[in-house]
Amino acid sequence: MIRIVPMKRAHLRACNDITAVSEPWRTLKESVELRRYIALKQAYVCINGGRIAGFLVFTPEAVFARGGYLRAIAVAPDFRREGIGKSMMSFAEAKTALRSQHFYLCVSSFNRSAQSFYKSIGYRRVGRLPDLLQPGVSEFIYWKRLTQR
Repeated sequence: MIRIVPMKRAHLRACNDITAVSEPWRTLKESVELRRYIALKQAYVCINGGRIAGFLVFTPEAVFARGGYLRAIAVAPDFRREGIGKSMMSFAEAKTALRSQHFYLCVSSFNRSAQSFYKSIGYRRVGRLPDLLQPGVSEFIYWKRLTQR
């Protein structure tokens, strides 16, 4: 059984290890400012069998075009293709739906597996930001209309 709980400083090492082997951060040679998002209460970890299976960072309040925004999501390699990402997205969408009818995210143009994942759970590509993070790399904006709960 999985649990999604607020991220704590004790989770940082495991989450940073996940980021180091995950896209887009591996290709972009970047990390996620998890400490900042812990302080803002926007970071969560997914625990499965006592182990950290993934994490997500999102803002449920309407911060972009009347919608919440997913800042980061990653699943540990040992837990991929087990529904962890889908469970974390459902969690974020449910929290966001209490405040907004829309949820947005950006995904790098080279990250085709993430694009496929988001499409499979109902997101539509609605925009493109060329050269935002790196020359030659676009960030695609994805959107989903949420059902109010």
